[in-house]
Amino acid sequence: MTLSTVKRAILAMAPLFFIAACEKPTDDLGFQQIIGGNTEADSMHINLVSWTAPVDSIVVALDYSTQVTLGGYNSVRLLGHSQSNYFGIEKARILSQMIPNELNVDFGSNPIVDSVNLYLRLTEAYGDTTNSMDFAVYELSQAFEEDSIYYSNYQPTLGNEIGRLNGYQPRAKTNTQFEGELAPALLRIPMDVAYFQSQFADVANGSADEFSSFAKFLEYFKGVQIEAESGSCILHTNLASAYTGLRIYYHNDEDTSYAELNFDQDKSLKPINFSTFEQDYSGSPLESLAQDSVNGETETYVQAMAGVCTALRFDPRKIDSLVNEGLVINKAEVEIYTAQGITEPVPPSPRMELRLLEGKSLGDRIIDFQTDGGGGGTLSRGVLRNNKYVIDLSRHLFGVLNSKENPTLALVPTTRTTAANRTILRGGSGLSERATVIVYYTKP
Repeated sequence: MTLSTVKRAILAMAPLFFIAACEKPTDDLGFQQIIGGNTEADSMHINLVSWTAPVDSIVVALDYSTQVTLGGYNSVRLLGHSQSNYFGIEKARILSQMIPNELNVDFGSNPIVDSVNLYLRLTEAYGDTTNSMDFAVYELSQAFEEDSIYYSNYQPTLGNEIGRLNGYQPRAKTNTQFEGELAPALLRIPMDVAYFQSQFADVANGSADEFSSFAKFLEYFKGVQIEAESGSCILHTNLASAYTGLRIYYHNDEDTSYAELNFDQDKSLKPINFSTFEQDYSGSPLESLAQDSVNGETETYVQAMAGVCTALRFDPRKIDSLVNEGLVINKAEVEIYTAQGITEPVPPSPRMELRLLEGKSLGDRIIDFQTDGGGGGTLSRGVLRNNKYVIDLSRHLFGVLNSKENPTLALVPTTRTTAANRTILRGGSGLSERATVIVYYTKP
């Protein structure tokens, strides 16, 4: 039987099923069903070869018009500097435009800036919070381009340092004080008073052109980069919080007050914001990736924040066997276990997904993950840390059998730009450790 005959045999099952159950969606034809008559149902295991593969970068912000269509920019942004024996150094920076709370700001007669603070609402810390952190804030000297798509390795052009905080002890779940009242966890970075005196208080007189519209303001003050220079954790910030923003406290001849800049997405112009990421694998197991795509590796690694992924590929001999037998695939799922006995103290990703791996770039999600909630991938916790991810790839395997193409897949966190999880998995170098696809099939 030729390959084309086998393909026709697999696909010919679709019309029979359509007659028997026409209410089923057509993308289910050819699997997850048993045709009437004499059939043989069974299961088989297909080994997956797995190895750690690099990822160049990931998209962190779409072009402006698309983001507006989606409701604006995500309010959850990552900021920090972490260290791991397994993953090396990871850095997350926040880049963002900021806009005034109101236009045509007037600092009054003879204004004097008393202090300036940048407040960031904290919701979570991922990593070791026992080590202190140093932060710096820089002015952006080049504006964002609204028609550009931004990637995780974007390097902005920076101006002067305009804010600094040294020796911060991260406490993402500890209440703080804000304006003399109890508030949730906040990061408060003191800003350069002289800068805001000359660039804001001395300019904004109620009729200054630079403060007459949001667009003109963003030409004048292009935004900020916030970065952590040291530390051992990644902080989750909420840019939409009422506590988040930059306050310029000042007094003039008549009064004492403050002016405010924020990241709010509820204005006519939505400030562009995203996090960028950087990894340094020096001295870690990831410094020199073997990428053994033939035998697999003892342990494989997965990172959010544009780090490495675990590459997977079906055993081609098993694929050839399935094609030649013309089987109907009822279900196919893979079980991938987390590594045991490691000293990585942080939790793994709560959910993974499979995408195509195209060189060092992530491609589309496999078809099983292209519907809401499809594909599975949620971490299942077992006894004695025998934890695993169970992923449904029935539709993908069906496509592989009919096309006879066996692409490399990438196992990655479902959330990659707003979470910092890192995961170590049992690799594919030993038969007892290999990730295995369990295929439930029907043989006509």
